[in-house]
Amino acid sequence: MKKYAVSRTRFTITCLKTYASQIAAGDCRDGVLFYSYHENLRKLELVYADPAQRLVGDVVLLDCETAVVSDRRGSISVLSCPGLEVSESPEKNLAVQCSFFMGEIAMSIQKAAFKYRLPIGDETDPVLESAYNCVVASTLLGSVFVMIPLTSEEHQLLQDVQERLSLHPLTAPILGNDHAEFRRRGIPSGVPSILDGDMLVQFLELTSEQQQTVLDDGSSVKAPHRSISVFQVMRMLERVHYALN
Repeated sequence: MKKYAVSRTRFTITCLKTYASQIAAGDCRDGVLFYSYHENLRKLELVYADPAQRLVGDVVLLDCETAVVSDRRGSISVLSCPGLEVSESPEKNLAVQCSFFMGEIAMSIQKAAFKYRLPIGDETDPVLESAYNCVVASTLLGSVFVMIPLTSEEHQLLQDVQERLSLHPLTAPILGNDHAEFRRRGIPSGVPSILDGDMLVQFLELTSEQQQTVLDDGSSVKAPHRSISVFQVMRMLERVHYALN
């Protein structure tokens, strides 16, 4: 073994992940630090840093500028660089793209892909829909979380459905808790929340009449009420449900 480069952090490092020449280090206070290794100079350069203090459980790099990180408070977040000038300081220059409060501590995060074949008769492009690049996280309590990417249109549609489900008597939390408040616990204002699959999958378990009732009830939705088709929601949820099962 030969030492090529050294860089010191202020606090104890809890995890390390790499992607090409990029290194992500998670520590017990400063959160995630991105280092770039310059082979010709044998030098480690700090390029990006976490905007918040967090005790990191694990981190995974999706690409050279994007990471998924979990903390010991039970949250998981996606961080990325918003495109800064080269001269800008790396201190706290990562942006939180979205977050989710799991209520469990994820100690292992892996980048993965689910490949599958759509059922006969599905009219979607088989090339575009044949795989999901995703993130898999396992927790101290033995749970496994799978997170898949969505387009902004899909996210907006399912977010509206999720809000309706979280407040409808048939699908709301059984103890009457505020679902949105719980899943956004500790998340800064203005940061989008990752959708809750456990809440959304309840839509598939309802009868056709109940599904229509949930979608027609826009009285509890904060955003302007818009018409949502049962077929549209079912098609999207079944595609994801089919891929993961």
